[in-house]
Amino acid sequence: MSAPRQTGTQPSAALLGVDHLYRIKTDQLRFYREVQASHGDTVRLRLGPYRSWLLFHPDHIEALLTRKWASFIRFRKLTDVVRQWNGDSLLLAEGDSWRTRRRKVMPAFQTKRLPAYGREAVKEAGRLADRLTERSENGRVTFDTDATMARLTLDIATRTFFGAEPRANGDEIETAIQILSETAFRESTSPLTLPDALPLPAKRRKLWAMQVMDDLVRGLVHERMARSDGDDDLLTSLIEHHAGDAEEVRNDTMSLLIAGHETSGALLSWLFACLATEPDWLAQLADELDTQLSGHPPTPEDLPKLPILRAVVNETLRLYPPAYTLFLRQADEPVDVLDVSLRPGDLVQIVPFTTQRDPRFFPDPDRFDPARHLTEPSWPAYAYLPFGAGPRVCIGQNFGLMEACLVVATLLQRLRPEPMTTLPEPMARFSLRPKGGLQMSWRVVG
Repeated sequence: MSAPRQTGTQPSAALLGVDHLYRIKTDQLRFYREVQASHGDTVRLRLGPYRSWLLFHPDHIEALLTRKWASFIRFRKLTDVVRQWNGDSLLLAEGDSWRTRRRKVMPAFQTKRLPAYGREAVKEAGRLADRLTERSENGRVTFDTDATMARLTLDIATRTFFGAEPRANGDEIETAIQILSETAFRESTSPLTLPDALPLPAKRRKLWAMQVMDDLVRGLVHERMARSDGDDDLLTSLIEHHAGDAEEVRNDTMSLLIAGHETSGALLSWLFACLATEPDWLAQLADELDTQLSGHPPTPEDLPKLPILRAVVNETLRLYPPAYTLFLRQADEPVDVLDVSLRPGDLVQIVPFTTQRDPRFFPDPDRFDPARHLTEPSWPAYAYLPFGAGPRVCIGQNFGLMEACLVVATLLQRLRPEPMTTLPEPMARFSLRPKGGLQMSWRVVG
């Protein structure tokens, strides 16, 4: 593996980095690639009162996420924003509190639970295929695939994690989640946050969205705590391991619901968009599904027989990772990350979107090529990290991968995306979404 590239220069900062902050708010993906190209694998930025480092090389990423991880906390400004609706949850906890919460949440994602979750995901994807087929005219149906995948993953989460029927106000819930995503991005990247009491449209939307989500999650928790039917789902596990503390259960439920379904929906949107622009890979995948499944709905047990499907998912995660940048870290003490000396309070950012498109590790890096994942990886371990790495790796990654594979297999048995000539522009907010939605036409098959 090539050593980290150093240029000996760092970006100049105008007005304490207001220029950098503006680029991050308006065009951060291009900004990250440009500063890496100009200044190498360790880039120091001034962002208002903060000294912030961008680390792009796998060596630095490994050191930060595995060997030095205990010297960092998550950026307080961002955690304070998200805590407004998440409360004190696994996503935001630090130190002993985080260790305790992770031990309580992990049983919900045990391998033995995943097949039951997977079967519910297939059923929900099948229901969506039925509705879309009924809407089709002359064997074609057009819809916003991004919005549809977001609603689908919300409904799957409601069934699998909470053992409940999808909510009738699902579109309202999805709107609320998108508002909170925009709010988290805006408030965490703004030097000044105005009080919520001000009569501004953005503040009214935020408060409305927080209320919608609180009503949803508290309702799910209270419904389940009032039942004793022995369902083996995430919510039951959280109630058991939080010893019936409704507020603790509510906080972790909110965190897992928003983060999990948001990223899963984004992954499915980008995957179908990529297949629509790569008809050869769509044909290969469709042939694999026809051959291996013989028309029956996919099951979790079928997945080892579907290597092209898994390769397509993995390549989508490389090019369009929903977690395009990992949760910003803040040094809690003086610490060296290889050749980078950090002071307490320094920020550190890892950007999978940039590292996973580095030509040193991925030849022709902007090309969608699932064949990269059909053989042993040729890239260093920490060049590919769509779920993060180290002790704080995404706790739901196995469920997320299984869910994506099963939903794709289920939908492609019934519908195929029509060809598209270009992909939408990525919009970097809470997750990486297609800017302006994703209108696609689909053809009914079978």
